[in-house]
Amino acid sequence: MLDILITGGWVVDGTGNPARRADLAIEGDTIAEVGRISGGVAARVIDATGMHVMPGFIDAHSHSDWTLLSNPTAESAVRQGVTTEIVGNCGVSLAPVSSHSLAAATKLLRTYAYDGEVGWRSYAEYLETVASMGMSINYAYLVGHTAIRTAAGATGADVDEPQLRAMEALLAEAMESGALGMSTGLELEGKHAPEIEVTRLARVLRRYDAMYVSHIRNRDAHLQAAMDEFMRYAIEAGGRAQVSHLNVRANTGAPDGGWEQAVATIERARADGLDVLTDTISMTRGIGLMAGILPPDFVADGPVVAAARLGDPAVRRHLRTECDRYWRFIHRGEWHRVRLLASPQFPELNGLSFPEIAARRGGDEWDAFFDILAAAGPDMPKLIMYAELYSEEHLAAMVSHPLFMLAVDAMNSTVDPPLADMTGQPLVYAGQITYLTHHVLETGLLRLEEAVRKMTSMPAGHFGLRGRGLLQPGCAADVVVLDLERLRAPSTILAPAVYAEGVRDVLVNGVPVLDGGDHTGSRPGRTITR
Repeated sequence: MLDILITGGWVVDGTGNPARRADLAIEGDTIAEVGRISGGVAARVIDATGMHVMPGFIDAHSHSDWTLLSNPTAESAVRQGVTTEIVGNCGVSLAPVSSHSLAAATKLLRTYAYDGEVGWRSYAEYLETVASMGMSINYAYLVGHTAIRTAAGATGADVDEPQLRAMEALLAEAMESGALGMSTGLELEGKHAPEIEVTRLARVLRRYDAMYVSHIRNRDAHLQAAMDEFMRYAIEAGGRAQVSHLNVRANTGAPDGGWEQAVATIERARADGLDVLTDTISMTRGIGLMAGILPPDFVADGPVVAAARLGDPAVRRHLRTECDRYWRFIHRGEWHRVRLLASPQFPELNGLSFPEIAARRGGDEWDAFFDILAAAGPDMPKLIMYAELYSEEHLAAMVSHPLFMLAVDAMNSTVDPPLADMTGQPLVYAGQITYLTHHVLETGLLRLEEAVRKMTSMPAGHFGLRGRGLLQPGCAADVVVLDLERLRAPSTILAPAVYAEGVRDVLVNGVPVLDGGDHTGSRPGRTITR
């Protein structure tokens, strides 16, 4: 007897082929049959008449490891049909941990409502901790370059041979433990790393046939130089690589045709045999780190020193002319595009735009920006802003491009405090489902079947998630049943946060996690290793 039989739905199988009327049989954690199944006997029958049945969505670029330990049921993701997330991006991961990095890892987790012990040190111990807790969806992990170098005691550009060897050993341990690869955040905290450091770590990845993933060093005036640097590391790593969120923000000084040239670089690499792809988010709005605006030399001695220096009016005057980096539209006066998202020190300001914050506090937006950073002290690297980043035309070019997977670049959450107070932005609650509501149903930019392929089998194939992303016999029973006519993508900045609507049923490894729109509380998710 079958365990579950889903009948009468329109099956979008993840290949990009047209939807077809079919039934889907599940035995244990595996899809047993897809087709017209007559006379099948099952312990449970799910009537999907009028619905669409799809593979569980795979978020190719997530930061849900920040909230996983405080939110193992992943409600905001499950209610969008997400069944697998690839985490540890932009150089940031929660392991490895050493005496050098324990305080920073603990503060990051405390920011996102985890009050438990940070008892792990190795990557293997971290994965064991998460697995023992249980989780509602699957996670595949990258190890963060910033986590590695911090654990090795490296803080600036001056890295010695013992530290390099320590980094290589930490990366090798993560690879032995099953990490998919390593991510870098070269525009963020990883910006201090010299090229020899990343090159040597890339050579470790080559030994394991692992993935090199990068938030590249620049996506504005020096985009092509950053892409060329990325390709050097990708080649050293063996050719399996991912450019994270390859986009150009509006009014930041990028050259005409710069994005097209960057994409052409990937196309040439693929023609040369490298397995390189990239990804985008679904909205014109996105998140970023407040400290990313500051010049690298200003933060080179750490956040505590930088925060103290912000108390000097002369330093502030100097920084007003030296912060032309990262979100460069801020330097050009477009503060109205930016909102504060996650400041534990000023929760009453979270969700407000910087002109609104300046009006409340007196002074101008730069003063408000510096005040918030200074108050954060050691937590400065964790402060997050949210902004209007891209034009609709640029977003459409990314979403529709054949080399772009469809990702979110946020973290899963709940609608309840305290976590919702730190994560209440639209990408969290609607980032994945917006591909269907906006780019398929509203604009017609993508066919439904192509959007689903870019959300399922495309990331599964690229990241080596075998048996995921397709509705075919022998594949994992990660399945979504949704009502296209009822799909709703909420738009929220902090409270009241609301979940997406229209996803009715979600199965993870054959276990119902969303049943008739209600979360079952089940935690059948798995750690997917390389």
